[in-house]
Amino acid sequence: MQSSWQQTKQTSAYHFDPVVTDPRWDTVIGLGRFAPMWQSELEQIVSESEPATWATRGYKGRGVEPPPEDQAAETYDLESVGVDPAATITHLNWNMPPVLQRISDLFALEDTMNRIHVQRPGEVWNLHIDKLQKWCPEDPDRVMRIMIQLTDWQPGQFWEYGNYHYHQWRAGDVTTFDWQNVPHSTANAGRHPRVTLQITGVATAQTQKFLQTLRNTVTYTV
Repeated sequence: MQSSWQQTKQTSAYHFDPVVTDPRWDTVIGLGRFAPMWQSELEQIVSESEPATWATRGYKGRGVEPPPEDQAAETYDLESVGVDPAATITHLNWNMPPVLQRISDLFALEDTMNRIHVQRPGEVWNLHIDKLQKWCPEDPDRVMRIMIQLTDWQPGQFWEYGNYHYHQWRAGDVTTFDWQNVPHSTANAGRHPRVTLQITGVATAQTQKFLQTLRNTVTYTV
């Protein structure tokens, strides 16, 4: 049986050494910060989010399942470490409030996929390496995945990028990471939902122009 983990490790430049901290990989990349303007929408975002498993996470859009060979490889990895493939790893909300759609549009990505992750207490997204090259097989370096935290960090919540644990974020913080190489995971062992807008797509010249503006602005207001 093929292993998705082993397949992606073979194409990754990451060191995979748990005692090494290499600043090229073991990090999260800060892009800037938005002024939180979505507080009034949060309760509805959380209440309307729906449970998702590895198979139903939205491979490349809402309702899009992984190809059978990918799903089989991912299921193999989960079962090999004793994880139920049917376990809920997060809740997803695909309905974008206008303020979040405006934020997504600012990045000017092509073939954009927006989804809101509502990771509730007890939910775990297992360690993996992304396979986002499907957005632009001819030039995967153009593919970006951007995270915007919609809620403040609460104890028990974390993202792990390589050997780096990302925590204590504030609502509005914007980050990305080297999706082609860095193994990552996220879990909520706390007492509050962790809500994040995830934007994936193909970068354009307009994307780079806005990223420069965002990086050079203390707090960007939509």
